[in-house]
Amino acid sequence: MKRQLGRSILGAALFLTVAVPCSAGIHYKAVTKTEAANPKGSGEIQTEGWVAGDNAKVAFLASSGNPVLRQGTYMVTKDGGKTLYLVNPEEKTYAEWSLQGMLGTVGAIMNGMGPLLKIQFSEPKVERGAEEDGGTVAGLPTRHYKVRTSYTMTIKLLGMGNTTDVVSDQDIWATTKLQDLGLGVWLRAEPPRTGNVEFDKLVAAEGGKLQGFPLKVVTVSTSTNKKNNRATTTHSTMEVTQLDASASVPAAVFEIPAGYEKTEIMPARPE
Repeated sequence: MKRQLGRSILGAALFLTVAVPCSAGIHYKAVTKTEAANPKGSGEIQTEGWVAGDNAKVAFLASSGNPVLRQGTYMVTKDGGKTLYLVNPEEKTYAEWSLQGMLGTVGAIMNGMGPLLKIQFSEPKVERGAEEDGGTVAGLPTRHYKVRTSYTMTIKLLGMGNTTDVVSDQDIWATTKLQDLGLGVWLRAEPPRTGNVEFDKLVAAEGGKLQGFPLKVVTVSTSTNKKNNRATTTHSTMEVTQLDASASVPAAVFEIPAGYEKTEIMPARPE
């Protein structure tokens, strides 16, 4: 009797193991806050993430000030972010997602206005400050980096020009204790994107790659209009508030539910 009971328990355990495959992974929560001179540019995004190797899921628990990353939606990838999908459980849809791609589309639309609108950027200057011990963030040791990116942007609309000096200062706390590539889907340290693909690539290349993944990033971006010398400043902070580096993550977390319809985040631009 005892032997049969033992076999039954073992069989049930094996069934559950097969039915719900899990792997050691990472579970974290993070908050991103943005304060801008224009209230429309301010907001807060609360996220919860699961990572296992190249697999990642980032769920948006609360989101204000962002019309795309709405509360309840989530991003998922199985190749370290090379292919990324934004999933909407409420509408049962999913769409291929790329921040760089969306900004590139915006830039293409703006450039598509031809002679009506011209946007030019000076060659960016990227300065790296001295590294130092950053203490612990979310329980992990970090290195503290300082990066300053500066450039000049000129916008000409119908022949009338407006030139702005932009300076972006970043304080970055990064850890080398985490290796899973899926973390880079949300935990990344990049200067603000302009939408100009070539310029953004140049800034990223000049800045170089930091060691590890950022657990906290504070960005202060100041734009100064050269006509009236008026400056506007935007403050942004991303910080990981909770992190479990040995979490049990079910493989199903990274799957798009069956029956969801593929759609587009932005409609195709007419030719």
